[in-house]
Amino acid sequence: MDSITHTITGGVISKAIDDPRIGRWGSVAGMVAGVFPDIDFVLGLFNHQFYLQYHRDFTHSFLLLPFYAGFLGWLFTKVSKCSYFWSFYLISLFGLVSHVLLDLLTSYGTMILSPFSENRVSWDLVFIIDFIFSGILILPWIGSLFIRKGASWICRGILFSLTIYIIFCWFHHQKALRLAQDFSRRLNGEILQVAALPQPLSPLRWALYIETHHSIYQGFVDLRREKKISPEASSGSYLRKLDHLYSPPSDILFRSVEKLPNSPWVKRALNTDGIRFFYWFARFPVVKAIESNGERHRVEFMDLRFYIPGFRSPFIYYVEFDGTGRILDEGFLGNQKKR
Repeated sequence: MDSITHTITGGVISKAIDDPRIGRWGSVAGMVAGVFPDIDFVLGLFNHQFYLQYHRDFTHSFLLLPFYAGFLGWLFTKVSKCSYFWSFYLISLFGLVSHVLLDLLTSYGTMILSPFSENRVSWDLVFIIDFIFSGILILPWIGSLFIRKGASWICRGILFSLTIYIIFCWFHHQKALRLAQDFSRRLNGEILQVAALPQPLSPLRWALYIETHHSIYQGFVDLRREKKISPEASSGSYLRKLDHLYSPPSDILFRSVEKLPNSPWVKRALNTDGIRFFYWFARFPVVKAIESNGERHRVEFMDLRFYIPGFRSPFIYYVEFDGTGRILDEGFLGNQKKR
């Protein structure tokens, strides 16, 4: 989730608790706790790979949240001159937990058992920026700022409404997942994983993935759609073109992407530390491109989890070799590491 949503969620939780002993300081503590785990953004000041490796790591660990809550509780007793440590501790703990739970709703992956496990957990229910989710949260919260009596009940209603919305997303996630599983039954060979990932602008749009040993199948579905949109109707604006990508449940177009083309440069790239890291980070890694130009050979890898054809292709990692196999250049696009 974005940092604004995290911050306001912490503020809503603090108002829902409504501890009169710490008054407005409770809202401040809740908002700080709500965004606190994202202090790992400073890792991006070093390099992109370092950030990807440790973002949503130790600052997002359920095992460490009680210690962070203790630190924030102590900090706010000092800053506010209020000696109610446990009031600040409780609000801080709920704010921190809300941050991790909201991140788990997305498809990015969160290391909730760090430092004992680097397994990235994701529930695949909500897109990383969800305007409906944020609207349910932000608009009533702004209203509660101008209403003293009943503000706590408004915030409790916000939390209840968000819970209903998440259940709604879970229900449609299950429907999308069943569509992917139905397609997987038509394939020959062992199925390694099946997933349905949330998409931008609508909780009814999903990207479907089926991985086999050799290929990854990707399809896009809009659960409310009854028929395909003609190419003429989808021309024009960005939103129209994006809308055309999603098929009705009865007619999903799956594209097959070969995971590892037969190339000596792909095999050589797979043995580099950079690509080993990329495969740890990626959920559906594939080779995007292989280019050879004289004595320079380049292999690009991407994660289909983040790929929207014609619109979005982030987290591309490349390795370039000379004719002898020596690495000339590698890194994420926009974060090159020259040799």
